[in-house]
Amino acid sequence: CPTVRRLEERGQYAEADAEMAKALRLDPESWEVNKEAARMLYRQRRIDEATIHFKKATDVMETDFHAWGMLFTCYNAQGRDDLTIPTAEMLLKQVERVLAEDPDNGAALSMGAASLAVLGQPDRARQWINRAILIDPDNLNMRYNFACALANLDDRDGTIAMLVPIFAKCGKVMVDIAGSDPDLDALRDDPRFQAMIADAKARLGLA
Repeated sequence: CPTVRRLEERGQYAEADAEMAKALRLDPESWEVNKEAARMLYRQRRIDEATIHFKKATDVMETDFHAWGMLFTCYNAQGRDDLTIPTAEMLLKQVERVLAEDPDNGAALSMGAASLAVLGQPDRARQWINRAILIDPDNLNMRYNFACALANLDDRDGTIAMLVPIFAKCGKVMVDIAGSDPDLDALRDDPRFQAMIADAKARLGLA
């Protein structure tokens, strides 16, 4: 899996796909391999394929709230309300289990906020967002997840504001993710979003 990530970072996507396919053949029941395969496919916007492997990851390790969060995101992107809602409920259950022991866990709060956003609890989602930002204001991955949660609340201005410090500092991988993430599709025609992407690419020499 580290090899796959290195190949991806170099833009060697065909080679990364080949390595991932090999890993799946060798260990098709592996939680780590399925989750990594799903992550790679999601970044390539191969949502249907990513869904299969995120589902497998949750089957193998039910307590992995991150896999539940990504599975929920896939179903949401597919318009599968019949699966999005129960998956969001399971995600929230796993997140609350983690927060009971570690109430300041930013990763759990960010995934939980996304589930609350689609479960009709926007005020609670915003409370979690504000709480986590106070705890860990420089956590770019957490901020990115909060931006996705705000996008699910149809809060375009809030989403843009959350993304500004991310694109000012992030590396190539996060720029690539934002470029294909269906959670941010509503922003594709927003000049502010387009400018942030362009500026980040210029800063990283990707233009």
